Amino acid sequence: MSFSPPSGETASPRLEAALRAVKPPVSWVVGGAIRRRGTDVTARTGGRSCLVLAPHPDDETLGCGATIMRKLGAGSDVHVLVVSDGATWPPWNEPAQNVAIRDGELRRACAVLGLASEALTHLSFPETELHRAEDALTDAMSDALGAHVPDEVLATSEADPHSDHAALGRAVRRACAGRPLRLLSYPVWQWERPRSWLRTLRASSSPELVRTDGYVERKRAALDAYQSQMATGAGPTRTEGLEPWFLRRFLGPNEMFFPVPL
Repeated sequence: MSFSPPSGETASPRLEAALRAVKPPVSWVVGGAIRRRGTDVTARTGGRSCLVLAPHPDDETLGCGATIMRKLGAGSDVHVLVVSDGATWPPWNEPAQNVAIRDGELRRACAVLGLASEALTHLSFPETELHRAEDALTDAMSDALGAHVPDEVLATSEADPHSDHAALGRAVRRACAGRPLRLLSYPVWQWERPRSWLRTLRASSSPELVRTDGYVERKRAALDAYQSQMATGAGPTRTEGLEPWFLRRFLGPNEMFFPVPL
C-alpha cells in the first residue's frame, strides 16, 4: 500500500480534507465512464503468456488477480515480479518486520490465485524510493523480460499518482522498447485521484477489459491475505490502510488495462 501523495497536489489542511472526501467519488465516476469505452478482450487474453510487474505486494492482486487466474486456467505461462521490499507499511512496525510480513502475505495471495512458488519473484528495492533507482529498476525489468519472454507485460502506469507506481511504469516502458510484446498498464491509485485518469488516457488509448466472472471470490480471498494493509477499527481509532470502498473498485465485473505505445 504505502501511499504517498503526488507532488504538486498538496493544499492547506482544511482544503486537503475537503478534497480528500470529494476525490474518490469523482474518480469513481470518471473511471466508470472510461471503463464504458473499453473493449472486451477476454476471449483473446487467456492464450497469451504474461509477466505481471507490481511495485508493492498487493498491487498484482488488486490490478490483475482475475486476469492472472484466467491465464493460468487457459494453460498460459504467468510470472509475477514484485519490486519493492514493503518495509515502510504499516508505519508502526519495524522495517524488517514489515518485509517479512508482506513477503508472507504476497506468497499466500499468489497461492490463492493459483500461481506456483517458482513463478513468483520478490525483489528488495526500497519501498517509496523507486524514483531514485530507475536505472537499476530498468535493468532489473530488462533481465526479467529476457528470462521470461512474455507475450504481454502488465504493470502500473507512469500516470499513477503514487510515485513508486509511476517510477515502475517509466522503467518498464524503457525496458520494453524494441521488444515484440504488448505493454499494458493497470490502474490502482487512479481510483482515488480523478486527474490521474486524464493523464492515463493521454499516455495510452481506450482500455481493454478482461471479465472477472468466475474469479471474483478467489480474488477477494487473495486480497484478504493482505491483512497488514487493511484499514481497521472505527471512528478516532481507525487506522490508515486499504478501505472497503477502495477494494470494491477492484472486485467489479472486469479488470481494466491500458495499451502503452512503445
